[in-house]
Amino acid sequence: MKRYLFAYEVISTGVKSEFSIAEMNEDKARAKITERVADMEFTEEDDIKIVELLKVLELKDSYYECEGCS
Repeated sequence: MKRYLFAYEVISTGVKSEFSIAEMNEDKARAKITERVADMEFTEEDDIKIVELLKVLELKDSYYECEGCS
């Protein structure tokens, strides 16, 4: 598994940020990322624009999430 870091924008507010997801491959990550971001931003999926894939991390790499984010 790998962690995929995406840049996204909330269309209605113009807020830009990043969010990552752990998945087996990029296609599976892309299939789930919009739903996860919309849930986190308390908006609808059609209000989220995934801008680009920023980075792919091996799960063995040093990457830490706070307890609330995991």
